[in-house]
Amino acid sequence: MVIRRILVDEGLLLELLFGRPLPLGQGDRLWELFQQGQVRGYVTDFALEQVGRYGQVGRYGRRSHSPPATIALNQVGTLFSACPVDQAMVHTAQASQLGLPFALQAAVVAHLGLDGLVTHRPLDYVTGNGVDEVPVYTPGHLLADHTADYLEAHRSGLETQYQDEVVVHQRTWLGRLESVEVCCGRDRPTATVRLQTPLGYTYQETASGVGPVDAALRALNLAVNRYIPVADVQMVYYRCLATTADSPVSAMVLLERQMALFPGRGFDPDVVLASIEAYLDALGYLIVCDRL
Repeated sequence: MVIRRILVDEGLLLELLFGRPLPLGQGDRLWELFQQGQVRGYVTDFALEQVGRYGQVGRYGRRSHSPPATIALNQVGTLFSACPVDQAMVHTAQASQLGLPFALQAAVVAHLGLDGLVTHRPLDYVTGNGVDEVPVYTPGHLLADHTADYLEAHRSGLETQYQDEVVVHQRTWLGRLESVEVCCGRDRPTATVRLQTPLGYTYQETASGVGPVDAALRALNLAVNRYIPVADVQMVYYRCLATTADSPVSAMVLLERQMALFPGRGFDPDVVLASIEAYLDALGYLIVCDRL
């Protein structure tokens, strides 16, 4: 995979260090990309001045508790390459139709030949005439190319962290899948999932979705929630692969709960069952984390 050279928007850098967390744990994962060298991060010297000005105190007069803030600020200069803004860049920025703070960062990207910049406010870098525009990534866009690798690494970490015997029995806390029925007609697909709990109780739920897999996973979540609280769990990533038309399907999901991420994998000839397997696998890890 090509390693991109990305300028970090001044506002996003402050957000990662001291601000409110980005949605779905994106800030944590983005920070890991820079730490692990999967993306090379650059910042302007102006951004470094802002970081130093804020010090180690958050916006509300207390130290931020977000995971990125655990890195000492004196390490920011080693984690990111500093880009001094010279006079040529200033002239380019002044001639731009962008606001000066954004124009300066766009000028840095253009003058240094970087692959783009990452920001949580992409529209600030668009003029509409196409003249001043540089490649702009949101955290979600930048993470998309690295999600699969992150899932594998994060899952390996979970497997190492928890004892094998605990992991082996994680699924028993979820019960047993009895049946799945999916109906696809002119309306939105509908799925009915039937689960038997470890205590022998049976719960059945029906849900509709944008596709048969989405409908099945929604119904599954409703059924599990009858005896294990998972209503606040969201699926933030889904991937399904098959090498040939008649080969078994490999599914991978990433669930998010309270900024924590839980990956799961499933394998079955049927795409719906493979997806359910992956979803249950991720829920199993989530329950392990809750109980330990």
